[in-house]
Amino acid sequence: MTSIAFEDWQGGKLRVNRDFAQILRTNQLDTFDALMNHTGGTIAKNLLAERTTRRIMLQDGEHSRGFYIKRHLPSPFKEYFKPLLRLTWPILGARNEWDALLEFHTAEIPTMTPVALGEVGRYSFLVTEAIDGYTKLPEWLSQQPGTADLTPVVDRVAEIARRMHVAGLHHQDFYLGHLLIRQGDDDFDVRVIDLGRARASANLSKRWIIKDLAQLDYSARHMRIREQVRFLHGYFGGSRRLDPAEKRLVRRIRSKSRWIARHSQKNRL
Repeated sequence: MTSIAFEDWQGGKLRVNRDFAQILRTNQLDTFDALMNHTGGTIAKNLLAERTTRRIMLQDGEHSRGFYIKRHLPSPFKEYFKPLLRLTWPILGARNEWDALLEFHTAEIPTMTPVALGEVGRYSFLVTEAIDGYTKLPEWLSQQPGTADLTPVVDRVAEIARRMHVAGLHHQDFYLGHLLIRQGDDDFDVRVIDLGRARASANLSKRWIIKDLAQLDYSARHMRIREQVRFLHGYFGGSRRLDPAEKRLVRRIRSKSRWIARHSQKNRL
């Protein structure tokens, strides 16, 4: 892994990836307020009033480069209480995704590049470099002919899932739509995005593994059986037959996947 060096600006209000310090300064985005209030670019995601993502283009010499700013405003108090009722800790603000990005880089799991983190009270933002030239995996799959050999892609996704869980990381939104793919001449590059709820655990419980893999299973439900089987063998680490414990885990994953399907249908997700 290439190590990332950071600089703290404005007494810690802003933490910046040193590789991007100059481009931020050149574009006069070197303060918390400048980045928090920047109105350039286009809205990329705006599902919640307190959390919006903008895509911006910054000048870098004679060229421009794309970035995303995900801004977090103070959340309603119900967002603090709902997780506590489910015996989980609230995940609010940009810090969690920033920490998750660093954990994923440490584990050498391909993901977004962290550029800057800003925090002042209950206001925060995360800046990442745009991953251009990639396509969301479901869209890419829909463009493939029915006879396409998807083995290399399935193997790559299985490797990412396995490495993530071995490192004690769980995504919590591990759907195919949160995987980006770029097809090269003779290989595929797959990256994980949207780590807003991802967490690290010293002792990752089966609960989180099942949740991640059930989300993936649900979103891949239209794939061929042989590809689903290929994924399981890749995830468990070999072409051998699954042992009894692995088979029990698969049954729990499928059960959770069916629950997600019912929940999605009920709520028209």
